Amino acid sequence: MLFNSLPYLALFSVTFLLYWSFPQKWRKDLLLLASLLFYFYSGLAFTAHFLTVIAVNFFFSLRLWREKSQGRSTSRTLFWVIALNFLNLAFFKYFYFLLETLDLFKGGSAFSDFGKGVHIPLPLAISFYTFQLVALQVDIHRNHVPDRIKASDYFLFILFFPQLIAGPIMRTTDFLPKLDRPWIDFDRIKWGVFLILSGLFKKVVLADNIAVIVNPIYTQPSAYNAGALYLGLFGFISQVYCDFSGYTDIARGSAFLLGYDIPENFRGPFLSPSFREFWGRWHVTLSTWLKDYLYIPLGGSRGGVWKTQWNSLLTMTLGGLWHGANFGYLIWGAYLGIILGAERLLSPGNPKDQPEPKGLRRFFRIALTVHLFSLSGIFFRTAAMGKESLRLTKEYFLGFGNLFSGKPIPRWEELFLFVLLAFFWNAVQYYPSLRDRIRSRFTSLLPVFSVVVLLLLGIFGDGGGDFIYFQF
Repeated sequence: MLFNSLPYLALFSVTFLLYWSFPQKWRKDLLLLASLLFYFYSGLAFTAHFLTVIAVNFFFSLRLWREKSQGRSTSRTLFWVIALNFLNLAFFKYFYFLLETLDLFKGGSAFSDFGKGVHIPLPLAISFYTFQLVALQVDIHRNHVPDRIKASDYFLFILFFPQLIAGPIMRTTDFLPKLDRPWIDFDRIKWGVFLILSGLFKKVVLADNIAVIVNPIYTQPSAYNAGALYLGLFGFISQVYCDFSGYTDIARGSAFLLGYDIPENFRGPFLSPSFREFWGRWHVTLSTWLKDYLYIPLGGSRGGVWKTQWNSLLTMTLGGLWHGANFGYLIWGAYLGIILGAERLLSPGNPKDQPEPKGLRRFFRIALTVHLFSLSGIFFRTAAMGKESLRLTKEYFLGFGNLFSGKPIPRWEELFLFVLLAFFWNAVQYYPSLRDRIRSRFTSLLPVFSVVVLLLLGIFGDGGGDFIYFQF
């Protein structure tokens, strides 16, 4: 069920109206029912599988709590529950990739030919809920969740429909302490409505229209000139930002209207003067998950310079593989890991302890960061093309030599405007003072913004485009 669809509007509207008319003791049951209906929209089989996964994890959580209360080691139980979660993810998401990899080492296509006769559908949101479940089990093991969670609260924590499909990847501290104390007032209603409208604007008006312009470039890069390919770089990263940040805005706005806060996933990443700051602002909950549950357990920065570099590279590469079962995503993650490592070598130490760059120096550092990230978008976008990804990546990079040949990008003026608007939304997220100024004028701005967005939704989009991160 897409956030930008009438079924979601109907489900959320009914849930919202009933929710605040019910006494508190019934509200969680209503949220659980709404969440089940939300996921059931993707299919009965997927829903049955998802509920089974949560039930199995709840069983292991009970065992972890019991072992901790008895003073016993929880390491073995933790190992098995993590293994089961990743086996479940690997079977549904990486089965065909494993066969292709075996063919690569063995030669031939025997394994891939076998895979062609097997159809394994990808359950909706499996990557996100797997990470959320694993984080919960590790936090129990680390004694961050000392008290047992009721079964209904456990299921609701994983199923909560505003963040179910593509995050944010929540921790128990983000949600459970507030579960019995939802809170709303007129200011929160205004902020929730603003977030939903801004999310729809980013998704339907910006991301979906950018996609129409840049998709042909990435499917046939050799046909375009260098200028078109250059602008296409910023077009695609703006599309991903507007699509995913728009999803997060709608998710957060929906949660706000139900009385809860869920984490922000984007904090104006395009205005970051370094890659280390960038990853503290782009897909924040995934970056934090990778740091806390992969990078630090690998050793983090405790083993010297080169061990730190290896841990960082491995973390980013596996983060790339999490996005998709494809060598293109693996290369994308490795590229980002190399850039992050190079920055750490050239500028050692904690960035927070270094003076903030200002003026032209800050401008050029921001420009360098966003250009390097834009280049990574080539790997990310072509990875979706499957076996053609490496060929298309090569064509794209070679296409920068088409200075006097190739066709220009159509509708480049619109694309340029959309990119500027994407950077404007980054500024709203990056500078708290700008966001506060907008918020202080909600009484006059919100009605105007609402009318403008609704008119633009009618003009620019049919509201039916899938969210990019739904495929992960």
